[in-house]
Amino acid sequence: MNDHSPSRRSTGEDMIFAVLLCLLDSIVGIAALLTGLARTNFNPLEPDPHASLTPVFAYVGGFGGLVLLSAIGLFRLGYRVCVATQTVAAVAALAFCAAAMSGHLALTS
Repeated sequence: MNDHSPSRRSTGEDMIFAVLLCLLDSIVGIAALLTGLARTNFNPLEPDPHASLTPVFAYVGGFGGLVLLSAIGLFRLGYRVCVATQTVAAVAALAFCAAAMSGHLALTS
């Protein structure tokens, strides 16, 4: 019997792995945000309305894309809860980029 569906992992293993991945996503997401901010001339103490924040959105968008790709790999390994949490994290990162690029999110006052 050759079943092509991915094997399902135990719920406990899946939950622990999902929590660890959420922690890792948080750390890497903040690092991507700070790296993007470091590439710009954005100063939070003296906001410049002409500062380009495109590198920030590029780094965070790239991070969101990598998280979404990892969800595909996790699906093939049978981690269902991890797939859901990785998809939510990727959608949140990409929604942040979409809102910021469309002008609905202002980082300056």
